[in-house]
Amino acid sequence: MDPFNFADALLGILAQRLVRTLCKGCKEAYHPSREEFGTLVRAYSGNFDALNISYSDDLALYRPKGCQECQNTGYKGRTGLHELLVGTAEMKSLIQNRAKMEEIRDQSAADGMATLMQDGVRKVFLGQTDLRQVRKVCM
Repeated sequence: MDPFNFADALLGILAQRLVRTLCKGCKEAYHPSREEFGTLVRAYSGNFDALNISYSDDLALYRPKGCQECQNTGYKGRTGLHELLVGTAEMKSLIQNRAKMEEIRDQSAADGMATLMQDGVRKVFLGQTDLRQVRKVCM
């Protein structure tokens, strides 16, 4: 399909991955080290400040523990990680003019798109999953 027709028809492009969810019955809260927090910040690879999360003594992450409810796996169920590229006028113009991938990536970030990895890191901080599970589906 030529870029003009593709861009004209574009409403959005959605990517989705399923990640294992920490068991609500047994997930264990812990205080991460500065190194682990830095790893999460680097994995986010974007405007991490937009999450409004900073390293403090009150910061808690969660890890799997295992119980009868989850058959001692520490995980029960799945949740989605999502990435939505919206067909804005600026994005359509870039596609029609055969812009480089870097320009399209920059525009998608300017349009507010969060990558699968960014959505995963956000859900790690929400206590829904852990970084190991996010990396399994995003790498």
